[in-house]
Amino acid sequence: MLPYIRLELRRLIRTPGLLIFTVLMPLLSYVLFTNINTVTGQDKSVAAVYTMVSMAGYGAIGGLLNYASGLVIDRSVGWLRQLRLTPLPPVKVVLGKGLAAMAAGLPPVLALCLAAVFINGVRLDAWRWLAIVPLLWVGALPFALLGLGLGYLATSQTAQPLNLLVYLGLSILGGLWLPLSIMPSWVAAIGRLLPTHAYADMSWRVAFGGAPSLGDVVTLLVWLVAFTGLAIFGYRRSVRRIAVL
Repeated sequence: MLPYIRLELRRLIRTPGLLIFTVLMPLLSYVLFTNINTVTGQDKSVAAVYTMVSMAGYGAIGGLLNYASGLVIDRSVGWLRQLRLTPLPPVKVVLGKGLAAMAAGLPPVLALCLAAVFINGVRLDAWRWLAIVPLLWVGALPFALLGLGLGYLATSQTAQPLNLLVYLGLSILGGLWLPLSIMPSWVAAIGRLLPTHAYADMSWRVAFGGAPSLGDVVTLLVWLVAFTGLAIFGYRRSVRRIAVL
C-alpha cells in the first residue's frame, strides 16, 4: 500500500490549484471574520483564537473533500480500472487514498495558525500548539473518507454540487461559521451530533485551556467508521460498474 500512497502524493503535488484554494479562501475568511467578537460577545483576542480553529478546520475539510472527490476524474480516465487489476483489496485502496488525501489538509492548518500569530498576535502555550495542530490535521481524517465515498458514488454532473452542499452544510450546521450558541436550539442540537462540531470542539477546548471531551472523541470515531463504510461501499460499487463496462 505504501507505493500506492506515494503515487497519490505525487499526484497531489501536481494539483497546486487545490492547495491554493484551500489555503487562500480560509485565510481571507479569517481576516474577514476576525472581528467575530460581535457575534460571540468575547473580546478580539478570544475571537482571533476561536476563528483560527474554525477557519483552519474549514480549510482542512475543504481540501480533503475536494481532493478526494476528484475520484470522479479518476473514473473517467480509467484509473480505477487499473487499480482493479492490482492485488490491492478495497479496504487498502480506500485507506491508501484517504491517507494520501490527508496531505491536502495540512497546509490550511499551518497557514491559519501562522496567520493567527502574525496577523492577530495570538499567543498560546507551546503544549497547546503541539495539541491543536495535530488535532486539526489528524482529526480531519473522517472527512477524507467522506470525500472518497462521495467521489466513488457521484457522477461527473453531480460531484461538484453534491460536494459543495455537503461541505457548506456540515460547516455551517457544525458551527464553523457561527457558534452553535447563537443558533436556534433545534439547529444547535443537530450541530452537536455532526462530525464538524466534534472535530473543531476538540481544538477549541484545548485552545482555551481545556482538554478534548470524551463525547467529541466518540462522535468523531463513530463518523469515521460510518464514512469508512461509505467509502468502501462506493469503491466496490464503482468496481462493479467498471466490470459491467
